[in-house]
Amino acid sequence: MKHMAAYLMLVIGGNASPTADDVSKALSAVGVEADSESLDKLISELDGKDLSEVLASGEALMAKFGGGGGGGGGGG
Repeated sequence: MKHMAAYLMLVIGGNASPTADDVSKALSAVGVEADSESLDKLISELDGKDLSEVLASGEALMAKFGGGGGGGGGGG
């Protein structure tokens, strides 16, 4: 999750296609160590893809889970 968060922040900051090195540097700037295996996997999965399309497809998948839940009664 930390890798994806850093990747997204870099994209929002203007880097349209962050590399593993970019993400590692961003994480180390705040004292977080990157896991190179997980990071390389993420970068390879996102390589050549439009991030907004990836996010939209993920949103569509999440919609299948439904939402909300019944709140418990306030009893007292």
